[in-house]
Amino acid sequence: MNNKTMTNKTVEAIKNGSNPTTEELFDLINVYEITMLSIQDKNHKTMTEMDVNHFASYKTEFEFGQLNTDTKCIVYQSDILSTESEWLQEEDMIHIKSSMSDSGYLNLVIFHASKGLKRTVSKDYYEISLFELNELLQKTSGDKPEYTCSIVKVKNKFGFHMRMVYPKHTFVDMENDDTHGELSIEDDVNFLKIAVTDDACNQFYQKDNDESVEIVIKPYSEPFMEIKMNFEKLS
Repeated sequence: MNNKTMTNKTVEAIKNGSNPTTEELFDLINVYEITMLSIQDKNHKTMTEMDVNHFASYKTEFEFGQLNTDTKCIVYQSDILSTESEWLQEEDMIHIKSSMSDSGYLNLVIFHASKGLKRTVSKDYYEISLFELNELLQKTSGDKPEYTCSIVKVKNKFGFHMRMVYPKHTFVDMENDDTHGELSIEDDVNFLKIAVTDDACNQFYQKDNDESVEIVIKPYSEPFMEIKMNFEKLS
């Protein structure tokens, strides 16, 4: 069962008022673009608040964090007494609330619940390595290029949007060990340069279409940024 199917089952259960398990509810963080986490004391005073898009379950702990960063919040599973959820249709949000052993509360608010799924949740996308990304970019240059980069879109949660149409340069400047490099994208107006590594610090996804290839990059230290690159096959 893929992530999208599991998400649909969990969301339908919330809508129908039948509460999924605590871990199933928390795991929604991994498929939505952004979730707001807050921890309140028994008087509902907010002690901690942060945006998250990553959740992991360990033997005794739950970890909430931001992708490709060291920013995280750890909660012991034994401290959670109960968890309930609610679909807020008019606001298009999901509210998840856990009662804690110290009489406080852990709240999760998922925004844009009807359409805010991460693009890469779709089964059409698969994760690739930095080496595979570099291989594709190399096929856009030389005497007989196989692809051309037709469009690049960059966005983040703060409203930043950048668009490059047929950028003149798209390449990775690799270091000697082939595990670290610098991705450069440039057109006549814009220039983007980010560090890339072949480990969990960043993520690369690929989607294959009949006449094109789509790449999605989640950069290191930019947990809510997404770079989408479309490559057209040349005849």
